[in-house]
Amino acid sequence: MLHKLLIIKFFDMNKFYSLLATAMFAVSVNAQTTTEVVNDSFSYTGALNANGWATHSGTAGQILSDGNVAKLIAGNSEDINRAFSTIYPVAAGKVSVANYSATINIASATGLTTAGDYFLMLSSTAGTTVTSLYARLFVKGSATGYTLGILNNSGGIVSPTYGTEIPYGTPANISVTYTIYNSIATPTNVATLQINSQALLTNSTGTGAIPTTLASVVIREAGSATNGTGSITIDNLVVTTISTTLAVSNIDSSKANLVKNTIVENSILFAAKANVQVINMNGQVVRTASVNENSSVDVSTLTKGTYFVTGNVNGKSVSQKIIKK
Repeated sequence: MLHKLLIIKFFDMNKFYSLLATAMFAVSVNAQTTTEVVNDSFSYTGALNANGWATHSGTAGQILSDGNVAKLIAGNSEDINRAFSTIYPVAAGKVSVANYSATINIASATGLTTAGDYFLMLSSTAGTTVTSLYARLFVKGSATGYTLGILNNSGGIVSPTYGTEIPYGTPANISVTYTIYNSIATPTNVATLQINSQALLTNSTGTGAIPTTLASVVIREAGSATNGTGSITIDNLVVTTISTTLAVSNIDSSKANLVKNTIVENSILFAAKANVQVINMNGQVVRTASVNENSSVDVSTLTKGTYFVTGNVNGKSVSQKIIKK
């Protein structure tokens, strides 16, 4: 498919890239089967590895829940993983998407590296042996606050993409989307990070091999008591996967009355109750929301361009294209 597309090099290149992005995206949005594979609000007390998690490295039993949040402690060394309820296969010829969200908080600079290290991510395996890590959430600190960042994968010259500093003690609601493009000649992968109302961060610097499955979410304690991942709390950890099932030719037939205004300036107005995602032309989820009829979602910070809004209305998968002015 790709080598045939290359013969249109005499066309206007902007049109070419738009067509290519649309073709890639059409595969990714046609499968509106979203599966929640992990949901942990840490409402129990005690060690996480006694509550559905498995230790795969370090000193077992160090990461605890106090009944509200999971607590990582500076100087501890436990790495744990929570297996997905359903292993997510990365299908050949398709775009695969996984998302995790959580509330992160760091009270102080104690034990926190200034150079950056990672503490939350996805893996292709689960249980006592976990090695391949994807969509890594990084943290670094200063005297006044902490900064979160994202890295898609290992391999090559990697460089996490960081957001803006958050004052210590201020929660960060994060949403990480990991997208695997397995429908092109050279498969690739991209991770995005949304932090509160900060601008969306995107990273694709890691050039390591893409996974064949995603099977767990991983929490990692690293470094020393004075220089590492520090003391972090994690709450409301949810992981979802999206599977593609509909044919490309069916994308228009799946439309329904979900979005009222397909030409958008600052807000998307909805015509039905649904859990929705706003996806850009790279297949990245840039907004998620639960909406009601006549409610709206603010997209004023999104860049101008074409997006797709997807959701499930009355048991039917729906996707509608919008133009952000």
